Amino acid sequence: MYTFINKTTILLLFIVLTQSIFLSYSHAQETQHNLSNNSILIINSYTESSQWSNEFINPIYDQYGINNQTDIYIEHMNMLTIDNEQVLDEYKKKLHQRYGNITPKLIILLGNSAWVLMNKEIEKDWKDVPVLLCAEKDYVGNPSTYLTKGFIPVSDRKALKDYQGNIHLTVFDAHFYIKETIELMTTVIPQMNKLIFLSDKRCISAQCRDQVDSIMESNHPNIQVEHLIAGDLTNDELIGYLKTLDSTTPVLYLSWFKKEYQQGNAILTSSLSRLLGSYSKSPVFTLHSDAVATNGLVGGFFWEKDVIQNYFLQTVKETLANPASQKTRLVQMGTPAPVINYVDFTNSGLNIKNCPSNTIFYAKPPTFLEQNYQMILIFLFLIGCLYTWWNRRIADERGKKINALTGYSSLIKNMPILYAKEELIYDANGQIVDFIYREVNPIYEKHIATKEQIIGKRQTDLKKCANSELIKLYNTLIHKKEFTFQYYYEKTQKYYTVIVVHSSQKDHLDIFCVDNTELSMTQQMLHSANHKLSAALEVADITPWKWDLDKKVILCDVNRPVELIESEGIVSEQQLSVSDSTYFSKICKQDRERIENAYTKLINGEVSKIKEEFRIIKKADATHYEWVEVQATVDEKHKNGKAKTLVGSSLVITQRKTMEEALVKAKEKAEESNKLKSAFLANMSHEIRTPLNAIVGFSGILASTSEEEEQERKEYVQIIENNNNLLLQLINDILDISKIEAGTLDFIYSSVDVNELFFSIEDSSKLKNTNENVRIFYNQQMPECCINTDKNRLTQVVTNMINNAMKFTQEGSIEFGYYPKNKDFLYFYVTDTGCGIPEDKLYNVFGRFVKLNNFAQGTGLGLSICETIVKTMGGEIGVSSKLDEGTTFWFTLPYAQTSKIVHTTKDIENARLISEKEKFVIMVAEDNESNYKLFESMLKKHYTLIHAWNGEEAVELFKKQNPHLILMDINMPKMDGYEAARLIHEIAPQTPIIAVTAFAYAEDEQRIIENGFDAYITKPIQPKKLQSKIVELLKKRFLFTL
Repeated sequence: MYTFINKTTILLLFIVLTQSIFLSYSHAQETQHNLSNNSILIINSYTESSQWSNEFINPIYDQYGINNQTDIYIEHMNMLTIDNEQVLDEYKKKLHQRYGNITPKLIILLGNSAWVLMNKEIEKDWKDVPVLLCAEKDYVGNPSTYLTKGFIPVSDRKALKDYQGNIHLTVFDAHFYIKETIELMTTVIPQMNKLIFLSDKRCISAQCRDQVDSIMESNHPNIQVEHLIAGDLTNDELIGYLKTLDSTTPVLYLSWFKKEYQQGNAILTSSLSRLLGSYSKSPVFTLHSDAVATNGLVGGFFWEKDVIQNYFLQTVKETLANPASQKTRLVQMGTPAPVINYVDFTNSGLNIKNCPSNTIFYAKPPTFLEQNYQMILIFLFLIGCLYTWWNRRIADERGKKINALTGYSSLIKNMPILYAKEELIYDANGQIVDFIYREVNPIYEKHIATKEQIIGKRQTDLKKCANSELIKLYNTLIHKKEFTFQYYYEKTQKYYTVIVVHSSQKDHLDIFCVDNTELSMTQQMLHSANHKLSAALEVADITPWKWDLDKKVILCDVNRPVELIESEGIVSEQQLSVSDSTYFSKICKQDRERIENAYTKLINGEVSKIKEEFRIIKKADATHYEWVEVQATVDEKHKNGKAKTLVGSSLVITQRKTMEEALVKAKEKAEESNKLKSAFLANMSHEIRTPLNAIVGFSGILASTSEEEEQERKEYVQIIENNNNLLLQLINDILDISKIEAGTLDFIYSSVDVNELFFSIEDSSKLKNTNENVRIFYNQQMPECCINTDKNRLTQVVTNMINNAMKFTQEGSIEFGYYPKNKDFLYFYVTDTGCGIPEDKLYNVFGRFVKLNNFAQGTGLGLSICETIVKTMGGEIGVSSKLDEGTTFWFTLPYAQTSKIVHTTKDIENARLISEKEKFVIMVAEDNESNYKLFESMLKKHYTLIHAWNGEEAVELFKKQNPHLILMDINMPKMDGYEAARLIHEIAPQTPIIAVTAFAYAEDEQRIIENGFDAYITKPIQPKKLQSKIVELLKKRFLFTL
């Protein structure tokens, strides 16, 4: 007990000394006036000894305070000492006195308390400075709760991500992993019956205690929970209580800050974490990274210090790089792996096998292999050396046992045949690897080598390398008594027939070599001639044959006998022949009679030769044929003039026939394509001339209509506009078809809210519908559905199907919608009560240029384009219909659920003020005079227009006139619209710019948005859409004053 009190006293003295130094430092800071704007201000909710806070303060100081020469200002709020508005106001006043005259690059708030109590002062003094909040919870409560250190009711909680104020806020989620740590405790301590939770009287501790109670009540209702709170009992009382616990009652440590008074001053102390491991008999788990050191804390769920610091520094870097990129940004790290101190864990009597598989261990002792890997390597090396030495010794002993053979007989000496005796050398597996010459006769010495040159020497030494082919032949003698092969001796240019037999002496061979040079040369000449003929026939894919009419057999491939003689010995011609009946039975029945008649004419002498094509049946497949071209003539005749033998050749021409058929089909396809081309041109001519006729006709009538006939003028204008839309749709269909043919049809995937999209389609379809007897409605079956798909292509397919339904539905309804077909696909449909489609035309409904009603408007390309789009996006498409009852077009798309993207509008804090009486000025950047005249006619009544002829002039004119809005053509001389917009936004980023383009594809929209345009509009320009875009942007960017 005396030792503990002594340690406690020393520790308290150290804390008092540290606090005094800090107060002196803070006072010195108060009197400092030469503070720098190149600085980072850190406001810590807790004390400077808080481990959680220092995990974020230390890396900032190391990274920016030393390396980047940035001033780091740190203020500790010591929240336990701030318990009323008066103390808080005094702190705010001092903070303002110290730093109110500087504008730091970044403000870092550590703890939710600092944000709740200081955000109004930050907004007042440092409105444009980005704020990075390290939050212990993802919500905050009322300021009074943080002063009273109470629990925040659910009704008072406000999510940090929903903050909508003027501060550029980044929230770094640094919450405690309480649930995960409790689950770890129950896993490694299966017999756990009670949990001790150590915390203090801070506001965050109250929230954590509530979270612990909620987790234990829902997940582990049989385990008791006891809360020990700093300030309610002393350190001595706590340690005395912990000594009474056993291993089934683990401790979970959050924090232990206490407010104590030294010489009348309130100070905060926290020294418990160093004492817990020394005095607690039960395992102590923690929510901080201090468990990585061997100090009695066994571990828990938390990020290792270097991991969270690196992630935090990356967030600081991103915030400094983009200080005003967006209002509120939430940065989350996910869930860490459990961390266990191996020494403290095992000392606590816990079983290491109960730890999860992804556990990170600290202080874990090395394995046997890690400790002794060098000795193991040395041992294996010595074993290898011993093995090598032993093999060499065995080989030497075998060599000593070889005995020299004595003399050879006079018969061997005098016979005109080369003779040699060889001793075989085997390996450990009994395979012949080499041989030694032991005897040779004089003829061998005369033609090959003398005794002095070869006797007692190995073949590998003589040839410098082993004769592998000869060794392979020798190894075959294990199963044979003898074998023969041909050998060419290059030095004397002679050929030998070599006969190898077993000798009477063990492990020896007798070799006999007979000179057959003349015979070999003759065979080579015959082989060369035969090879050339065979190669020529093989290249030409020709099979020669001979037909003996008397024997009624056909000998095929006259070159085959020679090949067989060389490899297999002499083969009789009967083995190469087939009967003529068998030959003809293989011919296809449709060709057989024709071929038999042709041969009959050749045999009877009616023709001198024949050339025919026919099909033969393959053996493996009686339904498949090979085409053969045969040519034949008479070879020999009898004395009476009748044919005796026929000779000829057969050539397989299946490939040629296939090519001929392909050419015929290609010709037919080309002719069909030519007809389709003509039909396409005729159809396009009709489709283009029809709306042009209405446009030209009604334009002339409109020009001659008097002002009094206003209603008629509106009707004519509406007709012209409708036909313009028809022409535009026709052009878009043709462009889509061309892209499909070229394989460049674009798909831009994004998260799409299907319900929102279908409600929009429903509204636009109702506006198009002119038939009051037809009701168009969207049948919503899923309350929420966001999928990853191409929004424009999905809209194109559904709109096309609805437009087709409107053409063929005179009364009733058109219903469209979707529902999940299964977990992988959504089923989309458009159902009408129209006239229906005849069953014999359903199969062709998705073909190009197919129009079921030639009098209805359309190109006949829409459904073909829809089919390509759906299949490219991974789905299927189809139709079902009953005549006079209605039709359902359907398609499926992959169902990949995604989160809904919430689009936020830009803040208007930098909006320009404009009087309601002031007229807006719009600059039109357009190099075509006719196009400018069109803009002028649309906008001059409501706006003041200025005109720039190219991009360079647009930039200069903007500097002089400062217009409220810009219409920017993309393709202009000297400088295009992209470059001009970039330069203008460098001067005035808030000025809205609308891109004007003749392209209307998803990739063009993507490029326009990426280059900083606020909106875009496609040609041909529709006045209502243009006016709507302008009004929408002006309302966002300007504040109107009286």
